[in-house]
Amino acid sequence: MLFESACDMYITDRRKRLRMNTIEGYESAIRCHLLPRWSGREIESISDTELQDWVDGFELPGAAEKAFKTFRQVIRWSMRKLRLRMYDPTMAGIELPKKQPYRPKVLDAAGERSYLRALYGHECEAVAICSVTLGLRRGEACGLRWEDIDLRTGEVRVRRSRQVVSGEVVEVPPKTAKSARSCWLPRFAVQRLKAIRNGARGLLCELDPDTVARRIKAACRRAGAEWVSMTSCRHTWATLAVEAGVGIETIAMMMGHSNITTAYEHYIVPRPKICKDAQKAIERLVLSS
Repeated sequence: MLFESACDMYITDRRKRLRMNTIEGYESAIRCHLLPRWSGREIESISDTELQDWVDGFELPGAAEKAFKTFRQVIRWSMRKLRLRMYDPTMAGIELPKKQPYRPKVLDAAGERSYLRALYGHECEAVAICSVTLGLRRGEACGLRWEDIDLRTGEVRVRRSRQVVSGEVVEVPPKTAKSARSCWLPRFAVQRLKAIRNGARGLLCELDPDTVARRIKAACRRAGAEWVSMTSCRHTWATLAVEAGVGIETIAMMMGHSNITTAYEHYIVPRPKICKDAQKAIERLVLSS
């Protein structure tokens, strides 16, 4: 079977089950990385040596990882679904280039206040408040409706995500089962959202997610305020939560993660204050014994 035929069947099958933006990512990897190298090849003829040489040829470690994982998905799907009796070249211990540790830029408490002040009265203010005070994914924050927020209790019900897929705005369910969740706003955020709402209904902001992100950035730059992306607002919330003494299991629950290791490995930035506060707490325990 030709490799490109396997890719077509793989995408057709996965489109039934995966989110549109996930499919778009697989299609991009196939189009940009897989087909230029493996088009015209019989899938059964690809060797692990060729595969390693291909991976070694990438300049960017992230691109190599994305391309290899998509290739592996296609191969293993073909063996399972199409019953291809073949050697799996991805099982040969392919070595991926090492990536530098990811350390996103996050705001400290003063930076968050500056960020929110810069957006005071802005058309995207309500989205920005929910994004940075709840640690929401960008699509989740942009998908919130006023009806999802109980301004008496501060409860915010995350029920959808707005995504830009192939230039079109689509609404999709939350990323995982645990992503469909309730979060609770801090009191200052509830008070400000009450003032903003003024009887409004529907989306907190009608702009598409890409435009929301650009306009928030522009507002911060104009005000001379600190700025981080909406994704880094999520990292900011997790890091500030740890600094405030919130347990990792609560952080994972609030962020809609399926397990606590995701929050620990990818979202919490080990700032000196966190480590110093931990040592102070231990010191108090030791010296008081």
